[in-house]
Amino acid sequence: MLQVIEVPSQSRWFANESASQRVGNFVEVPALVRQLGADPAEILRDAGLAPDALHFADHRVSYASLGRFLRRAADITGCAHLGLLVGRMWKLSDLGLVGELVRNSPTVGAALRALTRYHHCSSDGSLAFLIERGSVVDVGYANCQLDFEAPDVMYDTMLAAAINFLRELCGPGWTPSEVLLPHARPFDVTPYRNLFKVLPSFNSEICALRFPAYWMMRSVEGADPERLRIAQEQAEHATPPKLLQQVHRAVRAMLLQQHHAGDDVARMLAMHRRTLNRRLKAEGTTFQRVLDGVRFSVACELLSMSEISLDDVAATLGYAAVSPFMRAFARWAGTTPGSWRRRAVARRYRPKYSRAGWKEVLAF
Repeated sequence: MLQVIEVPSQSRWFANESASQRVGNFVEVPALVRQLGADPAEILRDAGLAPDALHFADHRVSYASLGRFLRRAADITGCAHLGLLVGRMWKLSDLGLVGELVRNSPTVGAALRALTRYHHCSSDGSLAFLIERGSVVDVGYANCQLDFEAPDVMYDTMLAAAINFLRELCGPGWTPSEVLLPHARPFDVTPYRNLFKVLPSFNSEICALRFPAYWMMRSVEGADPERLRIAQEQAEHATPPKLLQQVHRAVRAMLLQQHHAGDDVARMLAMHRRTLNRRLKAEGTTFQRVLDGVRFSVACELLSMSEISLDDVAATLGYAAVSPFMRAFARWAGTTPGSWRRRAVARRYRPKYSRAGWKEVLAF
């Protein structure tokens, strides 16, 4: 487990403090925390959330505060696989409008495209993505906020939830060919193997389920075209994220596909590059500043959570070699990526499992 690492004050301009998350099935987490032997009210208060913040699925909470809650819950309960326990409780219906769109799409491919297109209705601090490469498909999740304190817990949560979603769409026996997690291998991998039915590839560059592309053509049993039409109308009238959130998400999505040019991002947002530059200038920033911010956020995650080499981190961020990445990181953080990682590792600790936590491991 990791504690958040403080970064120099000059880097704070990368953070997105206004991002929010629809509560959904996080309503079940306080009861789970209590079952694991901790006081959820105390953890909510420490995370800056109201006592009733997770009482209603349709409420929205601060994405950053939710991360603080998950980090403290995992650390205090000593349950290293808390995210898996949270995610395995999710169903498509817990996604509200987005779940309605996904469940009533005609095919699995259409369902996953709806999930990624309208994910902002559930969270504007994160990104659901779909990458189709020939015979294989990756569907996954990416954090879009610097200083989010529990990316490892959230990634476990969202992949566990994604397994449930795909089994609703494809049948209860559906299993991915690979599970990719961008954090270090945990001490006990049994809960991961039991849930996913395959041993995940830890220390991956992305968080995703990988599976054969033929599943995309599978019909979704019980899909209702009329319910889909109504949901689509509602989704089209939903309030879009603010411009900077849209650009951050677009840049993150482009990096996942090994693109990072301003023209690529402008096309993704359906605007001309000059329009994008003008609107960013009106917000007091530039495209390069946003790109640097997203790269710094991803670099901090990979350096602190995983054992991925600096060369692979640089490649993930779109650098042709490690040297320009190291120079850029030193400019952003005031230290080298190696030194930053060593600080992160020094603050890493292995939690003591509570009796309830061990009971969950054994019963998983």
